[in-house]
Amino acid sequence: MGNRKRIQPQPASIVHDGKLTEKEALMALRIAAQSATDALPLALAKCTINNDRVKIMADRDTVVLAYLNSLRKTLIQTEALFEKTAADLMAEAEKVRQASASLQNASDAINLMAGLIRLAGSLALAFG
Repeated sequence: MGNRKRIQPQPASIVHDGKLTEKEALMALRIAAQSATDALPLALAKCTINNDRVKIMADRDTVVLAYLNSLRKTLIQTEALFEKTAADLMAEAEKVRQASASLQNASDAINLMAGLIRLAGSLALAFG
């Protein structure tokens, strides 16, 4: 069980044609959820008090739930604003992945997923 290989996400992109597809939206949310999950152990390691750990786990759970709840819905909003949100979410997921390796303290860890939460929540609103 300790020899499990971590699967690296494949580079993905969104076609900027002014119309977001459900596949693109779900891909962005999945990548964000995976990035948040991958960053969790490193973020928790920087915490010294339980309240910080609870906050970081709740942040990760929020991003994952945005993805999971969207799986059960249909994409309704497909205009350019949501297409940009999906692209921004994928870029933010990559920033979280890179920043998680160089966290200095609990404050860095707590702030790590703020952008992911905002963007994942915004993109999840495109589903209904």
